[in-house]
Amino acid sequence: MTADLKGLTFKDGEVPQATEGSSTLASYQDGRAEQRFAELERALAACRSFEGEGYIGPFKATVKAERTAEFGGEAVAYRVTIPMEPEQPGDRNEQHVVVRTGNTIATFRELSIGKDLFFPRS
Repeated sequence: MTADLKGLTFKDGEVPQATEGSSTLASYQDGRAEQRFAELERALAACRSFEGEGYIGPFKATVKAERTAEFGGEAVAYRVTIPMEPEQPGDRNEQHVVVRTGNTIATFRELSIGKDLFFPRS
């Protein structure tokens, strides 16, 4: 199987100024990837924020769907923003791009502090 992910080729091979990034590749049995992707789309349509507890204590994060390029069979992008303490250089921003091609889902994540970085959109 091949996936058309050419739009995720970065200049010099890396996400500029990102402080952290990761990717996950998951393979599913027939039809399960499509079901999981549909669940993610429904969750993104309904969820605008969530609360949790991290190493700095309780937090409230906002979730915002973002525009993405047309990758694979279908793709979505969203950003999770967590306000940081005043002594920090800015908010924690995580951008996620999720791509489904057939029975495979690839997830790309970048984390930046104090910046709104973006994966390429074309």
